[in-house]
Amino acid sequence: MSGTEAVLWISLALALAGFAAMGLEILWLRHFTLLLGGFRAVFSLVLTMVLLGMGVGAYVGGYVSRRVASPEKALMVAQSLLVVFVLVGLATNTFDAISAARAVSLPELWFNARPMIIEIGLPALLMGAAFPLANAIVQQAERAVGSRAGILYLANTAGAVLGSFAAGYFLLPHLGVQGTATALVFASGLTVAPLYLASSAAGTRGRMMVTAIAAVAVVGVAIDAWLRLPEHYLAQRSLAAVSSPERLLAVREGVTETIEITEIPGRGRSLLTNGHAMSSTAPLDQRYMRALVHIPLLSMSSPRRVLVVGFGVGNSTQAATLHSSVQCVEVAEVSRQILEQANYFRAANGDVLRNPRVHVYVNDGRQHLTMQPEGSYDLITLEPPPIAHAGVGALYSREFYDLARSRLKSGGYISQWLPVYQVPPETSLAMVRAFVDVFPQAVLLSGMQAELLLVGTTADRLEIDPAMLARTLEREPDVLADLRRVDLGSVKEIVGSFLGSPETLTRATRGVMAVSDDRPLQEYVVSSLLATGTSGVPAALVDLPAAAAWCPRCFNGEQPTPAAAGLDAYLALMDEAYHSRSTEKAGPPILGSHYLGTILPDTDAVHNIVGVTLLEERRFEEAAAEFREALRRRPDSPDANRNLGTALAATGHAQEAIQYLERAVTLAPDNDFARRELDEVRRRH
Repeated sequence: MSGTEAVLWISLALALAGFAAMGLEILWLRHFTLLLGGFRAVFSLVLTMVLLGMGVGAYVGGYVSRRVASPEKALMVAQSLLVVFVLVGLATNTFDAISAARAVSLPELWFNARPMIIEIGLPALLMGAAFPLANAIVQQAERAVGSRAGILYLANTAGAVLGSFAAGYFLLPHLGVQGTATALVFASGLTVAPLYLASSAAGTRGRMMVTAIAAVAVVGVAIDAWLRLPEHYLAQRSLAAVSSPERLLAVREGVTETIEITEIPGRGRSLLTNGHAMSSTAPLDQRYMRALVHIPLLSMSSPRRVLVVGFGVGNSTQAATLHSSVQCVEVAEVSRQILEQANYFRAANGDVLRNPRVHVYVNDGRQHLTMQPEGSYDLITLEPPPIAHAGVGALYSREFYDLARSRLKSGGYISQWLPVYQVPPETSLAMVRAFVDVFPQAVLLSGMQAELLLVGTTADRLEIDPAMLARTLEREPDVLADLRRVDLGSVKEIVGSFLGSPETLTRATRGVMAVSDDRPLQEYVVSSLLATGTSGVPAALVDLPAAAAWCPRCFNGEQPTPAAAGLDAYLALMDEAYHSRSTEKAGPPILGSHYLGTILPDTDAVHNIVGVTLLEERRFEEAAAEFREALRRRPDSPDANRNLGTALAATGHAQEAIQYLERAVTLAPDNDFARRELDEVRRRH
């Protein structure tokens, strides 16, 4: 075989090696996103490990090539070992294994780097050794050194480019993480064939036979063992285990994420992407997602056009379609795969994607806004992914809010999800500062616990009129029914979601530097999905006595007007909850019974509110006790009957749950949520 033929065969081997190497880098990024979260630190550490490993490997490969008689054998061994180490690393690093290691007191950087060294370190070193070993095979003449090295470099680069493209846009969406690993290690193992064919110089092929057979055997055994694993084995072991009563309905792997659909009987279904809860149809999750839309739309006169950034499970989108004046609801969702799962949630979203008023754009929300003319929308509402995830900061920056304001009509509204428990208090203040810099007329509302809502307007004043609100609800029966399902069906409950006035937000963030495009603070403060400890609501943002600034007609002096009857007790409960020391945790505390009759009236409404909060925290038995107390005071309460049925279903008391859900449906025949819960419990039992 001529020297030219040898160069061509070695070039093919390097192209296959480059294809596998860059494809594996994409695969590792996906895998560690599942294991540790979609944070910038994870992406940076994966890239660092790959580059360091390949750099060290290049030195090792050069050293070995000068000290062995046959670099072809060394490269065969390296590529076969690469297959073994890649598959062992993927199978070893599971979510449970990393969670167990988390119990060891380690610096966060080392905690994230440690599993990467195990999975990426040795394979990356072997990848780096490939080029110097291949170069040593073909370099026998000084005059051809430059041209041959260039050909090898071109082949390796072309293979790497093709590998990254194929892994990201074809292999992962169609084969999933596990199937992609199979394809990539097969490509790596396939390098043995051109390496063997390149060794046709006198006497070399015979000596290479044994090494080639051994390498093929190692690769074959490793891949055969890998193929015997169950479908979705790797994806499911890379995600947190689903524990009873929750059950896994589906796993879908797409271009940018791995999607899980789970269900807790009697509580609803959840959407998780890359192991993180994104949205659900649980009553208390629906509460804040629907409030994002209902509260601002009820504050306007005849809103017509709405933009929803982030589809999730369709709660916000469907809520917008319930308003009769709304003619167009645009949805900007970056993931086509999330949209394809909407049917799993159609019981809650009403199959909203088939609604002729809904127009879907598979696009980044910010980019979609850039493409629209000024003054396009009455409402822009945002429920993006977790705020610490890479890239999400672009939807919380001052520059983004400037863009959003320019796309709102005069008197238009914007509502933003603000989960302050995901970041330290100082970062929460910086995000609020970015919002109020652009929307000085803004209020902070409680969606549920530490799930907060920022609502702002381009109008000169931000007020809600209880009389207008009551009239609107009366002529919008679908909206009223939807609000009642999530315990927001009255002036008291809607205005009772108030936490902070425009003056409060401005005062709390005075002197704080706002989040901006070049300072996405929230993306650098959470280093791991597994980080323990959460942050609470900054006390400076909460000023319940200032509720009159948002709803001046709700009060006559310090007393609520008849239109807002009971608002004082509701706000007292909220004030106590959000100013408790327990807000250092993920949400406000549950008030003990010693508060009832002293700070708060001992009424069915208060017991129901306390029970709902317990239900959200999955303290089902305690929640059931509160709902029973509510029913003892008011047996004909549809909400308490429905909520007690939900709590009982979650604890396995199906027959008793059915009795209370039937009672709720009888008391409120238009309560679709209670009816759906009843049907679900009957179906399962």
